[in-house]
Amino acid sequence: MGFERLSVVNFRNLRDQELSLGSREVFLIGENGQGKSNLIEAIHLLCLGASFREKRDAALVRVSSQDTAVCGWYATADAGERQLALRIAPGRKRELRVNDKPVNDRRELLAEALCICFVQQDRDFVAGSPEDRRRFFDQTLVLSDLSFLDTLREYRSILRSRNLCLKENRDDLLDIYDQQLAARGLALVALREDLARQFDAVFFPLLTEITEGSQTVRIRYRPSWEGLQGADQVIARLGASRALDRKLGVTTCGPHRDTFSFVLSGREYAPIASTGQLRLCALALRIAQARFLAERTRRRPVLLFDDALLELDPGKKKAFLARFPTYEQAFFTFLPDEGFLAYRTAETLMLTVKAGDFYR
Repeated sequence: MGFERLSVVNFRNLRDQELSLGSREVFLIGENGQGKSNLIEAIHLLCLGASFREKRDAALVRVSSQDTAVCGWYATADAGERQLALRIAPGRKRELRVNDKPVNDRRELLAEALCICFVQQDRDFVAGSPEDRRRFFDQTLVLSDLSFLDTLREYRSILRSRNLCLKENRDDLLDIYDQQLAARGLALVALREDLARQFDAVFFPLLTEITEGSQTVRIRYRPSWEGLQGADQVIARLGASRALDRKLGVTTCGPHRDTFSFVLSGREYAPIASTGQLRLCALALRIAQARFLAERTRRRPVLLFDDALLELDPGKKKAFLARFPTYEQAFFTFLPDEGFLAYRTAETLMLTVKAGDFYR
């Protein structure tokens, strides 16, 4: 099951149309710039409420003076068919709906379909900034337990308030915010520590197996408050950093400064890895995420592959395809000469994409 149908109106370069997608695997075949990634993006928007490549709604709209709409009919054996819809009207905030009811909180949407997207930019989760890596692991926590979203939101809200006090020299409120930041922050650290340990138990053997033992990479989590025991010690640390915090106008320690890293034989992996090794590591990271979430949530994911396998040789592609978790549905983009027929099964729907239109 999965997405049975998808309707798009005024979205990117896609022709206004309704597509039948009722297959477990969908291959989107076409040259660059024809609309393959746009269809992947439409599904991502319906599942996660955000694009994987664009923050501005204006970039999603073909004609700025007209409404843009994406609608998908998603079905599972347990929940039956659900309608997920996105509408962008000129000069108005985007609107998300489930079964024609407005989505007031993003987690209402996240509860509908578990979606994992593989893109070439995933390499940033291995070799990018600390913020990139925190974003990946926090996303994993949110998708595994939607209540984590509350913990993250509360911490960020307290952090914003504390930073504002620092900028305005409001010392009368800093003691209160230090107590609140310590409580929420320690809860966040405990969840991240647990995730790092359990996720590494999935990721490490997967990458080791795929690379035949050449990449024995482990995940390491280092909290900004590492070594501190309990709220009292954290509050003391926040107090000791106030002078620097006032000078910079920001809170200089806490979970917003935590680091996740990938380590090979005790060394940071990214600086010593080749481009090909980083690509394999990033792909293994996403497959581990899909496996981890499928096990945690007891839900089968929708997998989206936007050129993620493009630069792998046939042997590596087969190795990854053989290690996928059980999935509800999977979408792949391919160039016409990419040899996609070798991966086709009896359940595969193949669509040729040209100038925003789709042909069987």
